[in-house]
Amino acid sequence: MDRREFVHGAAAGAAAMAIGSRASFFEISPKDDVIARIAGQHDQTVEMLQDWIALPSIAAENRGYPQGAEYMARLARDAGFQRVDLIQTKGKPGVFATFDAGATNWVGIYFMYDVKQFDPAEWSSPPL
Repeated sequence: MDRREFVHGAAAGAAAMAIGSRASFFEISPKDDVIARIAGQHDQTVEMLQDWIALPSIAAENRGYPQGAEYMARLARDAGFQRVDLIQTKGKPGVFATFDAGATNWVGIYFMYDVKQFDPAEWSSPPL
């Protein structure tokens, strides 16, 4: 996986979380309704992604803590997660969140909110 694939995946995940703040992400909706909701939240979602990207949380450099965890928790709350906890550890804090949509089946997701170290010289534009 290269950086571009990683960023696209992170953007898709963040967009899905943003959509969840206005409607149940797990509801089955007609395609046109989903497309309209995405289009209606485009600018807000782009701004949210830009804010997230601009906040460096780099565990290996001890940067952005606890701000990275706090921002991830806020994204989960804004997306409608009913329970969001910051978990203090001997290392970096974790975020534990649950979203109960009333479904009979559950899905678990492990997601890292910090990023890998980067060398700004390798980028054609500022990475943050």
